Amino acid sequence: MIKINLLKPEKKEVAAGGATVSLAEEGQPSKLSLPALIGAAVFTIFGIGLMYFLQSSELASEKKLLDDRILRKAELEKVLAQLVEIEMTKKELDNKIKIIGDLKLRQKDAVLMMDKMSRCLPEWVWLTGLSFSGGAISINGKALSNNLIADLINNLQNSNLFANVQLISTSRTKEAGIDIFIFQVTCLFVRQPDLNKVV
Repeated sequence: MIKINLLKPEKKEVAAGGATVSLAEEGQPSKLSLPALIGAAVFTIFGIGLMYFLQSSELASEKKLLDDRILRKAELEKVLAQLVEIEMTKKELDNKIKIIGDLKLRQKDAVLMMDKMSRCLPEWVWLTGLSFSGGAISINGKALSNNLIADLINNLQNSNLFANVQLISTSRTKEAGIDIFIFQVTCLFVRQPDLNKVV
């Protein structure tokens, strides 16, 4: 037979190591542990929320910094492309300036050469052709005598603008019943320093 005690259980106190413990209260949860658990839970939730807020704020800050850096990179790439274009334009202009300078120098050289050449021509000697390339000059002409051709060669050699003067060919022909000597002379043009150039 089973006996069930429907009466209020009696409180029994047992001494354990000098402290008295009630057996009736032993099975009940402690009244202090519930607020501590709630406090710990609230503190934990608050800590997690604070960490989430801080991490979200830091993430937003890093994202903003990344967006700023991407924009700055795009601006710098535009500037770099403009610099490359400016550099190419500068090279083209430098080449054009060099070409213009060379043309001016050649023009000056040609004028000086033709002036000196006309001064070196003796009377009764005339030119039929003249070519000038890279400092080398080829002169074709006619004279009334070989002595006049020799005078032309001496005049060119004594000039400070012509060097390595050589008679390439000479031939005799008749034109209108007069003996004409056809000749070809080559020489080198000596470029003179520009005295007006500021050093």
